[in-house]
Amino acid sequence: MGKFSSFVKGLVIGGGIALLLSPKPGKDIRKDLADKADEALDKVMDYADQATETAKETAKEAVEQVKEKAQETTDTVKQKFAAKAPEAEVRFDAETEAQATESDKLDPIEEALKTL
Repeated sequence: MGKFSSFVKGLVIGGGIALLLSPKPGKDIRKDLADKADEALDKVMDYADQATETAKETAKEAVEQVKEKAQETTDTVKQKFAAKAPEAEVRFDAETEAQATESDKLDPIEEALKTL
């Protein structure tokens, strides 16, 4: 905002000096000032458009970076899960088999007592 405020200050000061030192009649000076004000407004609008475009581009880049990081994280989790899945499956099968053999050894009364 420093450049913009300096620009506006310079515009106002320059306009004031032009009014004081100009040999032109008042009607011509007002027309010149109106033209300069239009030019200044056009420049301000151009700066605003540039700032908007820059903000949009920066936001798009940030979104793309977040998407990439999320995809990398998802891929990493999938890889770790895939690596652990066979081990977990073996453990599950071993626990299931161990539970089945223990209950096979118990008679129905002991099994009922164990569930209580």
